[in-house]
Amino acid sequence: METQDIIALILVYLIIGAALGLSQFVQKKGWNWDVRKIVHIGVGAFIYVWWAFTANWIMLVFFAIPFEVILFFAMFPGNPVSDSKLGAITSDMGHRYGLFLYVMTIIIMVAFFFDHWLAATIAIVAMTRGDGFGSVIGKKYGKHKIINGKSAEGSFAVFLATFLVSLVIIAYYGWLVSQGMIPVSRVPYVTAVAAIGYAALAGVIASVAEAVVPGDLDNIAIPLCIAVVLVLLGL
Repeated sequence: METQDIIALILVYLIIGAALGLSQFVQKKGWNWDVRKIVHIGVGAFIYVWWAFTANWIMLVFFAIPFEVILFFAMFPGNPVSDSKLGAITSDMGHRYGLFLYVMTIIIMVAFFFDHWLAATIAIVAMTRGDGFGSVIGKKYGKHKIINGKSAEGSFAVFLATFLVSLVIIAYYGWLVSQGMIPVSRVPYVTAVAAIGYAALAGVIASVAEAVVPGDLDNIAIPLCIAVVLVLLGL
């Protein structure tokens, strides 16, 4: 393990702590916000940090797998974890398995897409930013129902959030490569036109999958579909 791995781990845990802390602050204030989505979107900020890990096992052993074990216990009543604030967030609004599948997807991306980091990150963007903001916008402004109770407004928000943040990530990772911080073998060069195409395709896949996949399963279906498609396209 290198110094940058330690720094990356610290930053990842700070991001998780900030997301959980904000959710508790909002809950204590009694604001009518979706606490679960605060965690869902907030934890997703790790996409700006996880490129710094030098080996996938480091992230698996010291971040993803321990977090998944904690969430596993949080899903079932009768233990200290499920009785904690995290347990309450996990079971919020009946979405008992959502965060567990959320972290399961991270594990899959780290374990199997480490050599396709840009594709993996865009896939995570769709799950955290796309699905997250789509749910928030859909619940507040969704008036035109399309399928499975989802709204056209929510689906468009999934597309737009995935599209815009994917463009940011492609530009950000391109800059990191230009600075020698990420090897080009992990993040290939992407032209501006190709970046728009990849981001738009990810947005379309995310919005369709979010609409047709039932329940919490979209947390794993959306990113897996996007990652596989983008890898097949060369990312």
